[in-house]
Amino acid sequence: MSTTPLSRGIYTNPSASSYSSSPAEAISSNTVFDFHTSLPTYTGPSELITLPKLATSLHLKNLYLKDESHRFSDLPSFKPLGLSWGIRNGIIDELSEETPISPTISLSDLAIKAKDAQMKLIAASDGKLGQAVARLGKLFGVEGINTRIFIPVDAEESVKEAVRKEGAEAIVVEGDFEETVREAWLHSVAVDGVLVDIDEDENYEDIPRWIVEGYSTIFKELDTQLGGKGPDWIIVPVGIGGLAQAAVTHYKAPRLWGHVTRILTVEPAAAASLHTSLTKGEISTVEVGETMMKGMKYGTVAKAAWPILKDGVDASSVVDDAEVSEAVEKLKGDGVDVGPCGGAVLAALEDVLKDEELRKELGLGEDVTIVLISTEGSASKVI
Repeated sequence: MSTTPLSRGIYTNPSASSYSSSPAEAISSNTVFDFHTSLPTYTGPSELITLPKLATSLHLKNLYLKDESHRFSDLPSFKPLGLSWGIRNGIIDELSEETPISPTISLSDLAIKAKDAQMKLIAASDGKLGQAVARLGKLFGVEGINTRIFIPVDAEESVKEAVRKEGAEAIVVEGDFEETVREAWLHSVAVDGVLVDIDEDENYEDIPRWIVEGYSTIFKELDTQLGGKGPDWIIVPVGIGGLAQAAVTHYKAPRLWGHVTRILTVEPAAAASLHTSLTKGEISTVEVGETMMKGMKYGTVAKAAWPILKDGVDASSVVDDAEVSEAVEKLKGDGVDVGPCGGAVLAALEDVLKDEELRKELGLGEDVTIVLISTEGSASKVI
């Protein structure tokens, strides 16, 4: 496979355009999408915003931003899409240890079974994840102190209060986040509860995989918003890699429209684990520095995501805080208020477009349709 690491900070993989993904049956059959749209908290597709001023300045005809800064009303992240699908399947899996449950069970019937069984949901959080799990748990019949969120002692008080406001139990751990995760895991084993975490481990792979499947709804919505056709390019921020994995899986699947969407990923220069791995050709851990892009501050890519990203990402970019701050201000000029993770995707696009040779190489002509995936509003905190 021919790949190209470039000194200007852009990595390209020409072979990625011919990569073909294999989505899970739950994705290809629309089961995940239908599940989300059936939820009482689903308020419709996230907004697709046109960026006319920026498009003109960048010599582009069609430039959009899909605003993934909140879901299910006021939960400040796209991650509840993944969490809800992961929690659903985790509960079904746990309950099925006694009596097998049909994977097509309705939400209301599943909630009754979970409530009767006094199902427990367990998570570790130092941000908004705990609030999201507590909120979502109520949809599945897990209420009150049956949802238990483990929080490190040095977390902001607002993290604990958000969990308590949802009626869940906030358990403060006298230790760092790593110790908090360990305590949550031990408790989930002790009470036969469902541990909810986006990070995979050797013996913990199913729920992280289901969470990534849940992100597919973002791109199903986008297909409809663009009239049933994928964009030419989509630009995705990378933390641990789950969202980018979902994007590659969706857009590199065989399409009836005979059109391949290409994918550009972006990371902070201070935490460029995917970019480093792509350049080296093997999954690599990097030392993480300080950056304003807190939601993208990871030192390694998920092992499950790596083979898909290695073969399916067309280009990878890194950006620094100064570029991101400037991009955030430019988006305000088009009436869009985003945080650093939202600014990063525009900064990555600008880095590619400023090089005319690279722009031509990647087929970024004036008539292409480009979508930026913004995962953070200006007031968001890491979930």
